Amino acid sequence: MDVVYLSKEMVRNPLVKEMMEAGKILREKEYVTNTYGNISVRYGKRMIITATHTDLGKLGMEDFVEVVDYNPVTNTAMVIGLKEPSMETPMHWLIYSRDDVNAIIHTHKIFEGVATTGEEKPEGSIELAMQALKTLGSRKLINLKNHGSIAVGRSIKEAMEVLGCL
Repeated sequence: MDVVYLSKEMVRNPLVKEMMEAGKILREKEYVTNTYGNISVRYGKRMIITATHTDLGKLGMEDFVEVVDYNPVTNTAMVIGLKEPSMETPMHWLIYSRDDVNAIIHTHKIFEGVATTGEEKPEGSIELAMQALKTLGSRKLINLKNHGSIAVGRSIKEAMEVLGCL
């Protein structure tokens, strides 16, 4: 994914604190380890997502990126932030095409009895993003083949409840 920085500054948004708390809970409950996983929230027509290679249990204000726009044809994200957005930005952005989704949590935990995407696709790829969106349909939780799970909700709290963290 190509990243175009509109501004290299810290993201200042009240939703960031809630995302930081969710990251701590995910780490404490071992839904994520080290840098495995990411969190995003929809903010108007934009989204805020954790930066690539961040420890969700120790998120700081500098670990968030605001994606102003994303073009799936050119695989280019226009962002505000100090770091690069998660490599899973394409998947998060496409899932936000669902009106009922305002928060997404990607963990590397696999859930039994949950719909799973078809063949394995490369992490961060448009192919994985499209496959995840198709498998998700109207569901709130899916497994990505050999790549963890995606939980969605109207809020971070709801997505955490879908995962069984709260």
